[in-house]
Amino acid sequence: ARFEVTTRYAILSHIGRGANGIVCHAEDSETGEQVAVKKIDRVFEHMTVTRRTLRELRILRHLQHENLMQVKNIFVTGKKDTFDSIYMVSELMETDMSA
Repeated sequence: ARFEVTTRYAILSHIGRGANGIVCHAEDSETGEQVAVKKIDRVFEHMTVTRRTLRELRILRHLQHENLMQVKNIFVTGKKDTFDSIYMVSELMETDMSA
């Protein structure tokens, strides 16, 4: 699965893979911040994945707490009517849930 991010983000390294996506460490060229970019692949392949992705994006977009990652941007690449991956940009966390 290729990362096709906008020119705003420079991918620096691969962080890991989860149940529904791949996460990379990137630099935001507009802010200079180090961020995490999560690619959620094949979001429309199964209705369950579509619902889970929509639920995650809705919840994270509205939650603001020092112990939760903050969503900074959400985007798609390619044509708006044929895309199958969603990219979510968040602050770069020092740890993950498995630590």
